[in-house]
Amino acid sequence: MDVRDIELIHAVYEAGSLSRACTRLNMSQPTLSKKLARLEHVMDTELFHRYPKGLVPTDTARYILSRAEPLRAHLAEIERHVQLMTQLDKGRLNLGVGPIIEQVMLPEVLKTFVESTGEVELSIVTENEETLLSMFWASELDIVVGPFQAQQQKDEHIVAMPMITDRIIAVARPGHPVFDSKTVEMDTLIHYSWVAPKPQGTVQQIGDHPILSRMKVLSDNYDILKKLTISSDVVCAGPRTVFKSELDAGALSEISVSLDVTWESALLVKPETYATPLAKHLVATFESARARHQGVA
Repeated sequence: MDVRDIELIHAVYEAGSLSRACTRLNMSQPTLSKKLARLEHVMDTELFHRYPKGLVPTDTARYILSRAEPLRAHLAEIERHVQLMTQLDKGRLNLGVGPIIEQVMLPEVLKTFVESTGEVELSIVTENEETLLSMFWASELDIVVGPFQAQQQKDEHIVAMPMITDRIIAVARPGHPVFDSKTVEMDTLIHYSWVAPKPQGTVQQIGDHPILSRMKVLSDNYDILKKLTISSDVVCAGPRTVFKSELDAGALSEISVSLDVTWESALLVKPETYATPLAKHLVATFESARARHQGVA
């Protein structure tokens, strides 16, 4: 059995009939039928039950496909890396970002990347820390940028680069009752309802912080959280960079109290991916955005 045999079995399994599988494999039905019969003869086992309405995989076929899935994923990864190794004009990259990176860095990065590359497809997903890492190790994502600590990535199979580091602050609308006092203590703040994303990454150090018991809304969507904070008496927590536009415009005000929590982020990429021009270009674009962000933070 070789890779072509596995692809044949997978195509028939996905299509559910020889006629539809022929379209996927770009071959005639007689040819596909002969290839499948030959494979079953060589293996001395039936791979599909033949019914009037289509083909149903046997336990043998299901076993082959389950065992071959990592191989198919690895081959797809190799094919993608070969494409990436050629030029910046063509290729595909799969990028994963955390919600905060999506808001504060991604728009600028995408603008530069689109303007400096050719017929390139960049597929982007936004997920939490755990999901990003899972997809990264499964080779579903080429590059991830999220709430990771670069110095904690000890694996030699990872290139880790620090991105934005910022302190977590508390904000409220300018007319919020909390600003009626000249000084604000945490004992006062915990009487208000709070909104913030679920703690992840380095923010998990918040532990049993008093504000956790006052969380009214947990959401990764800061656009929603900020609108809610502007229009009500909730208090919102997050990295200062997330609120920069609203703070500059006077729509939100920072509450003078220390939460003693720092948010960190990093970019992770595997060495073999980083060696390709397209991935290296995207990484450099993120690094440039980080440098500009630090210059205005």
